[in-house]
Amino acid sequence: MTFSSCLMYAKKIFFSKSQGSDSGIGKRSLTGAIACIGISLVPMVVLLVVTNGMVQGMTSRMIKLFSRDISVSVYKNSMYLNSCKDFTLAAEKFTDIKGVEKVFPEVRGMALAAGKSYRSGAFVRGVLQDTFLTDKSFSSLFKVVEGSTDLPDFRTAVIGEKISEQLGVHVGDNIKIISMNTAGKRFVPKVAQFKVGGIISSGYQELDALWVFIPIEAAFNSLAKSSCEFVVGIETENSFSDELSSIAEKIQTFTFKDEGFSDSRVETWKEVNATELENFASTKALLVVIMVMIVIVASISVSSSVLIIVMERKKEIALLKCVGASPNGIALSFVLTGASIGLVGILIGVPVGLLISVNINEIIGAIESCVNFFEKLSLAFSFGDSHEIAKFHLLDPAYYLQNIPIEIPVKEIVAVVLCTLFLSALVSLIPSVKAGKEKPIDTLRKM
Repeated sequence: MTFSSCLMYAKKIFFSKSQGSDSGIGKRSLTGAIACIGISLVPMVVLLVVTNGMVQGMTSRMIKLFSRDISVSVYKNSMYLNSCKDFTLAAEKFTDIKGVEKVFPEVRGMALAAGKSYRSGAFVRGVLQDTFLTDKSFSSLFKVVEGSTDLPDFRTAVIGEKISEQLGVHVGDNIKIISMNTAGKRFVPKVAQFKVGGIISSGYQELDALWVFIPIEAAFNSLAKSSCEFVVGIETENSFSDELSSIAEKIQTFTFKDEGFSDSRVETWKEVNATELENFASTKALLVVIMVMIVIVASISVSSSVLIIVMERKKEIALLKCVGASPNGIALSFVLTGASIGLVGILIGVPVGLLISVNINEIIGAIESCVNFFEKLSLAFSFGDSHEIAKFHLLDPAYYLQNIPIEIPVKEIVAVVLCTLFLSALVSLIPSVKAGKEKPIDTLRKM
């Protein structure tokens, strides 16, 4: 049998009615196998799109809002840390290095933030006053919940949404930042008061839950130097460029030559966020393995379907062999039938998965709204206070993005499609070979 003959026979098997049985078990098993493949691919596609979008969204926020492309941690005894002016002028030296686009000097430190009646730990970040205005890649990732992101004077602070809820403050309220300074063996508290000018959210609470932004000049004057970290964030043309490591090496070489930066630590964003990136990769890999196992289990139905069809078409196979059909040709026809089952399943499962994926935020929102509505309704009938119910979140905003950015991972989906086709053909191999080895004389004797 030629390949075209095998293809025609596979087409006949796939589209014609079952032979040798009025009940059409073979046809129903074929339809069931298609459904199994299609259904198993839907969560696989959704998983790939959602995890890809989630990881990219989290990674971009970690880079743009915290670590930058490259960070230079300046040692605390540096002569450039005598004043804010010296630090900002020294940071500008890095712009002379090839590959460096922008620099962002910053003072970071843990402190205690006190509101009207509540207190909370805070991660204070002293930034340039015009950072929110001039750095669009930084400010575009924030949503302004209240007020604005302006830092017009040294006593204005912009705080995260989560910490504002913990402190019970709003725009216009005052907060106190308390840090600990060391004087010999004693700890001396250092207190500064700021007015809340804006409340913001990056959509990723695990990153920005405790952030308090103040002008860098205020950070130099208000925070204890012993509890601070002085960092120069460096932005390059492309965060994911292969040149990033070589630029970091040039910066490290520069710090060795400059006495004020001699003991500084230079790290790329991958090194700063190594732990988080490993967690993302391992979690995604685990989820993909689970989904692959589901697809493998579903592919067993393809093998079962082809086996049933072979059993139903024993007489037809015997007649084909009598007129000269080769065993390999018969086997190939049934392998193509199995691959066709996988193909049709793909044509159903992948589009449905993509349709769900691009609307995943709306779907999650609808589920959350329905659950919250029925919880309030059930409490109303039990004469309880609906305000006592904690709002249900399908994805806890403390650990996940509040809005998942959608980006289709084309290469990964193509790989899934090809693997599914291969798997469908592979599991069809055993029943197909069995069909090719059928002896026509034995089959016709039993008829």
